Amino acid sequence: MKKILYVTDVVKLEPSTLDFACFLCNLSHSKLTGIFLENLTNESRPVKMLKETAMEGGINVQTSNVEELKEQCMADNIQLFKNSCERRGVTGIVHRDMGVPLDDVVTESRYADLLLIDASTSFSVTKESVPTRFVTDVLADAECPVVILPESFESLKKIVFTYDGRGSSVFAIKQFTYLFPELKEHPVVVITVMEDRNRPSPEERYKLKEWLHDHYSDVDFIVMDGNVKTGLLDSLLLRNKDFIVMGAYGRNAFSTLFTPSHAAPILKLVAQPVFIAHQ
Repeated sequence: MKKILYVTDVVKLEPSTLDFACFLCNLSHSKLTGIFLENLTNESRPVKMLKETAMEGGINVQTSNVEELKEQCMADNIQLFKNSCERRGVTGIVHRDMGVPLDDVVTESRYADLLLIDASTSFSVTKESVPTRFVTDVLADAECPVVILPESFESLKKIVFTYDGRGSSVFAIKQFTYLFPELKEHPVVVITVMEDRNRPSPEERYKLKEWLHDHYSDVDFIVMDGNVKTGLLDSLLLRNKDFIVMGAYGRNAFSTLFTPSHAAPILKLVAQPVFIAHQ
């Protein structure tokens, strides 16, 4: 049994994202641990903003006391999480983390197999675009693979691996495959955007094909010339019901693999689940 984390702000839980979280748990026979984050050390969001955030998640709170507001949201969202897990036959466990959200998530990820997070999760005093600063920090620092949750989920059609010939993209493909061997019968599409300065060698492409055919029954390859960002966006934006797998992302050593990272614009525009792993 794998340990999958579902990360959320205590003030706002997106019920729609739980569908995909429970799907992954049922698929991999895993338990789902809800990580309810309370920014207890440095909460700077005003009450008005907290109320608006809570209402976005479906909770209408009347109190103007920050502590009371958070306690009500915490209780309601934990109950929602438990009910959703029980309804879908998933073993649900709750962790209340009351400290520095990013530090708490990184520590939790150290002892987990996979982390799930909504791209809009934020503790900022201002409205942010997605992925938020908090989410990009989680992607950079998490010590297990991360899945950016889709806003809604109906079914899974294909798995899309993005491959650029570098070790980071192969590492992500392998991590995904090891975590979800149950998807071996799903169709796989490998997308490679070829740039003159970074072209996977024919020998490496052959080795990847050989490895993939050992793990999946239906594999297709799409190779395009052009800019990485533009090519990936063109390839991924029109896809539907696919699970996208990407390599390195971040702002430290591995971030040099993508400068700037091409994952950011994709996360802003693609409504599919995105799996990201780095070495």
